[in-house]
Amino acid sequence: MVINIRLSDRTTAESDDPLGRDWYGYDPDATPEQLWANNRGDWFLSAKSISDERWAALNYQGRVVLVAKLKNPNHEILAGNTRAPKKALIGRVLPAGHSIHDALIGTQVDYAPGSRNSILYGPDPEMGEVDADLAEAGDLPGAEGQGLQMDAEVRKTIENAAQDRLMRYYRDLGWTVTDTRHDRPYDAEAVRGTDRVYLEAKGTQSRGNSVIVTRNEVDHARLYPGLCMMGVWSGMQIVDDEVDPEAGEFRILPFNPDDGKLRPRDFDWTFPGDAP
Repeated sequence: MVINIRLSDRTTAESDDPLGRDWYGYDPDATPEQLWANNRGDWFLSAKSISDERWAALNYQGRVVLVAKLKNPNHEILAGNTRAPKKALIGRVLPAGHSIHDALIGTQVDYAPGSRNSILYGPDPEMGEVDADLAEAGDLPGAEGQGLQMDAEVRKTIENAAQDRLMRYYRDLGWTVTDTRHDRPYDAEAVRGTDRVYLEAKGTQSRGNSVIVTRNEVDHARLYPGLCMMGVWSGMQIVDDEVDPEAGEFRILPFNPDDGKLRPRDFDWTFPGDAP
């Protein structure tokens, strides 16, 4: 779900404003970060209603002007309230190019006629209720294969977790594993006695029926047939900016690009039918 917040015109804040703001509302000259900082509170929000929310969208005159990813389900309780405590949301602004930003920005938010409530809960774009084509654009839960992850922080978190899990898998089997992701066309090298294999790690929030591989990765795997292995962690979930270690499925399969199907992007590699 998305918390939609309706903004008024820019208004001077009271001297005792609980967030220490000079103003709130919509200012067309403000940066997205300033707009979020000055409008993330103070709101009457029930803990139950917002505990599972992941996104916030600020709207002005019925159109979404800013999208943020929420980080803390408890958020910030503001002091000095005489009724139910008000809250300020904790999160960060999503940039253009992020799949959720692009799905929501500029969309219309319809409040009930005559409603004075600034808060309205809307559908979650990750569940396909905003844009049916979104799964093709981003790396999203429920998509068939890995998509492009536009959020740099999420992408790095997923990549690191998949890499660490793959190297740990081989180390637990007695291999000596070296991280090579920064200067080789493969992510790691595993050695045990006279045996050597090259490892490639892929992490995705999708079902993982295909993954994105680069031209260099494909060229290297073709040069060393039978010696390249891929670890695919699919169905990954991010909770409070951390990967849930219990979520999803982890598979090890031979990385022979020509056994599956390549589609140039770099490439999408769809696994052969008999892959585990």
